[in-house]
Amino acid sequence: MNSSLVSTFLRDRKSLQTTLTICAITLLLYTGFAFNTIPSWLEVTTSFRTSSPIQHNLAEGLNTPVNNTQWGEMGKRVQQFSQWAHAVVDYPSPEERQSLSDALVSQFPFLEGTNETIYTPWSPPTTIFTSQVGYVICTGSNNFHLAAHLIRSLQRVHRSPTPIEIAYAGDQDLRPEHRAFLRDLKPGVTFIDLLERFPSARDDLIDSGWAMKPFALLASSHKRAILVDADALFLTSPDLIFELNSGLARTGTLFFHDRAAVGGTDDRRFWVKDQIKAAGLRPSRHLTAESLFYAGATWYEMDSGVVALDKTKIPVLLGLMFATWMNTKAVREEVTYKIFYGDKETFWLAMELSGVEYFFQPWYAGTMGTITDDKSLGKGKGKVEICGTHMLHLDQLGQMPFWINGGVYEHKDDPKRAYAQMTHYWVGETSDIRYSQPDWYWINGNTACLKEGGVRKIPGRIRSSIEKIQTEARRVDEMIQEQNL
Repeated sequence: MNSSLVSTFLRDRKSLQTTLTICAITLLLYTGFAFNTIPSWLEVTTSFRTSSPIQHNLAEGLNTPVNNTQWGEMGKRVQQFSQWAHAVVDYPSPEERQSLSDALVSQFPFLEGTNETIYTPWSPPTTIFTSQVGYVICTGSNNFHLAAHLIRSLQRVHRSPTPIEIAYAGDQDLRPEHRAFLRDLKPGVTFIDLLERFPSARDDLIDSGWAMKPFALLASSHKRAILVDADALFLTSPDLIFELNSGLARTGTLFFHDRAAVGGTDDRRFWVKDQIKAAGLRPSRHLTAESLFYAGATWYEMDSGVVALDKTKIPVLLGLMFATWMNTKAVREEVTYKIFYGDKETFWLAMELSGVEYFFQPWYAGTMGTITDDKSLGKGKGKVEICGTHMLHLDQLGQMPFWINGGVYEHKDDPKRAYAQMTHYWVGETSDIRYSQPDWYWINGNTACLKEGGVRKIPGRIRSSIEKIQTEARRVDEMIQEQNL
């Protein structure tokens, strides 16, 4: 080979080696830098899993108010809030929590100022909300004695260790001396001044009566709360209601029916149908398969003397906020109390319009009182007349009397007329009522009577509970008299 060609080849080879060496060094430097600065596949996928992927179209349209009459539209928004809240729970961050909170306040102004004091599943864990199950009782100075009877019966008759909260709307509603009496009656009872808990809702709460009940449920520190009217009395212990009632455990809601009585036009039923349509929903299975109200067979659906809710379930809590909105002053004066009788239909209707499954005890309310002729009872002679001032609800099995409203007196507004005489009870099956309406009629305004088959004697165990409850009530009444309250 020519010596000049060999020399050129060797020179080019050396140059190529130098170039390759420089490239190799550059590549090593680059990959080393990339290893330290570019996330690995594991880091990328982990970051994707832990960062917030919340799509903020969930918040679209939630910053504009709804007209007081647009309940169906509000139901749509509550459904949207539910999706957003679930996303915040799955991908929590302070910014997302605050955004959700701000949007809720814009829709429900009564929530302003409650960020630290109202339990929500999406809030950071806090020692304030450690109670799992408890009672919340709404009462004022006009009926604090009835609340005292209820508290004493839970404590002394049913031996209940479950915590109790008393909700009221300021000193003018429940005076300090009456709070002191209730506090001494059961050490450990706590009080919720709703005017303090909802600083932006004073107008909604002052002289609000029934309307404060959903506010009280919302304000309760108990995650699973049992709202009880002051004049309600449990005939068996309700402490294990969240464990024993399968419908409540499944849905996080427990509602009780009112009497199956007809008392007006179909306007309210048609209005409900229109709002369900406006919410973009089909009627729930409860309405289509079980509800006598929706079938036009009764004018009322619910008695809100006892309401149990599991607020750890996001749709249930948001449905409660919706029900609370229905009871704000502007909405109740313009819509709610013009269409319905007080607060009682708002609890289930808020769930219905929000697409939330809810549970009613299957039996419509009955009565507990006395019969006018016991000769025909149990002798196959047809219907028996029973009259009483106490609406009755059965336990989760439909076998035993569970609770009544109306307090311990024969007439709760007239204690001087002595304690109630109760010997018999009646509760109708929903399927029977659907085909044959009970003929309710009233004597002296508030004594409900009917003639029906299936009237029964009060069982001995329940009779014993009633006697013990009345004994404790007498002691409470004596204490109130002695203290001149």
